Amino acid sequence: MRSNNLVYFLAAAMLSLTACGGGTTTKAPDTSATVAGTGPQVSNTAPPPPAPPKPGANETLYVAHVVDSVTGYPIGGVFCSLLKTIPEPDYMRKPRRADVVHEYKTPKHGQYHAVVEADGKNKYLLIAGHGFQPFITEMGPSTPGGEHIKIISATILPMVTFVVRSPNGDRTDEGVFTMKPAESDANIGKRAGSSNAGTTERLDHLGEVTVNRPYGKYYMIVNDSKGHFRYYGIFDWNAEAAKTRKHKIQLPDKSMARPDWYK
Repeated sequence: MRSNNLVYFLAAAMLSLTACGGGTTTKAPDTSATVAGTGPQVSNTAPPPPAPPKPGANETLYVAHVVDSVTGYPIGGVFCSLLKTIPEPDYMRKPRRADVVHEYKTPKHGQYHAVVEADGKNKYLLIAGHGFQPFITEMGPSTPGGEHIKIISATILPMVTFVVRSPNGDRTDEGVFTMKPAESDANIGKRAGSSNAGTTERLDHLGEVTVNRPYGKYYMIVNDSKGHFRYYGIFDWNAEAAKTRKHKIQLPDKSMARPDWYK
């Protein structure tokens, strides 16, 4: 067994559950640290994570060691959110603020930890942010003096950034961007039937969006914040396309006609 992985397997054996208690959840400060300007990083040279703090009499400790699903090495730069409830599909990438108990971006050693007030209710850890298809792990109930320690395997996906400009050349801030796998049964035009949640996002104030997708062929629909100047396209996302740092999309002077693949 790799020495770096030993820390994480030993940590899993420390999982313990205690009796339920009362109280309310509180937010802890974000004390994360990772390399700026990059996505999630797998490290085979990361130092062991520090010992997490001990919970108080009416607190609960949550610890997650986020590791690469292929190598077992820790992943730094993972955005983790401890939640009160499992979010609806539309909020898997960005949960409602009212549901967030604690947020943290893992350092190089890949350890997430939080101490929260015990309320006896289950908590859930959302792995999201750039580089991941969002997923939830149940972390256990917040009980007085409780400690929950888990190893969470994650798969890093390639990230692609698009820059969208309006017909006049300005950046399309707050536009709507959809990038969905090009499949014969995609039903991309029917939101209720196709579940576009997780494939549709807002452009930022610079008209940019960064998404993570496995390599493949994708349908794309982009328009401004008011639904005007709609663009349709097919994007081949592969290792060659990944050499381009940012891909440009120019919205048309008027909305394009719907292509055959738009159902």
